Amino acid sequence: MKIILCCSQGMSSSIFVRAMRQEIKKQNLDYTIASIGIFELSKYIDKANIVLLAPQVKYAFKNISEMSKAYNIPTVLINETDYGMMNVKKILKIIRDENNNK
Repeated sequence: MKIILCCSQGMSSSIFVRAMRQEIKKQNLDYTIASIGIFELSKYIDKANIVLLAPQVKYAFKNISEMSKAYNIPTVLINETDYGMMNVKKILKIIRDENNNK
């Protein structure tokens, strides 16, 4: 499973991505995650299985969802509380649920 986390510049989410990687390893999941800026998404979306959207760029949710839909990839907007509290277990559950709904 290849996960892309979009944020404004691809840098502010590095702590969140690090926490996700630790939890992925802990749960022994075959997932990879990378963060990128929303303006770079078009370069990498064809390699992803799911797109996560950081709350600071929720304004772009509709456009990113439309782009993802063209590749049959779900887009998930992470809510501010889960993002701020680093609730990576919940986000991984959402990812699993989205994958199961395909």
